[in-house]
Amino acid sequence: MSASSAGRESRLLLLIEVPAVIVTFVMMVHIAANALLRSLGGSPINHTLELTQYWYVPIIALLGFVAAQARNEHITADLIFDKLPAVTRRWVLGFGYVVTAVVMAGFAWYGWEEALHSAKIGDTAGVSTLISWPVAFLVPLVFASLTVQFGYVAYRAVMHPNTVEELIAAKVADDERFGEAKSSHTPDSEEEAK
Repeated sequence: MSASSAGRESRLLLLIEVPAVIVTFVMMVHIAANALLRSLGGSPINHTLELTQYWYVPIIALLGFVAAQARNEHITADLIFDKLPAVTRRWVLGFGYVVTAVVMAGFAWYGWEEALHSAKIGDTAGVSTLISWPVAFLVPLVFASLTVQFGYVAYRAVMHPNTVEELIAAKVADDERFGEAKSSHTPDSEEEAK
């Protein structure tokens, strides 16, 4: 990866992560102010629960999905992938990413239809008068972004074999960083020593 593409990637991540951090901070201040006003003044801030449930949390979660995929930090369960031959790994990985991209495209399409419907009926947060439909448009936007991201990594997995090795190296580094690397005293290694 060149320095310019790494710089572009980090700016794009900032574009995703900064709003998520700001919304998290605003949510924290809002909830704390609501709790203080409720206990000290007996008068909470109206619609705090609805704002949290229908605005803050969906924005944070949806932006988090995009950021996690961009950083390649989604949880994986590699049960047999590590045992596959190197040639097969890239095709399995590419196929898995293509399937995931198709599912994300389906979510984007469905989310777009639901967002249009929510806007048309003027959807509100539960039984309150607080509107919630604008956040619904974030769903197709996020899943369309994930479709592109998964499509791109599927292309890279198939067309650039070193991508798979980079992913495996990153996983090993993460395992070591978080202390999850296999120790040399596993039952298998003890049996081999005998």
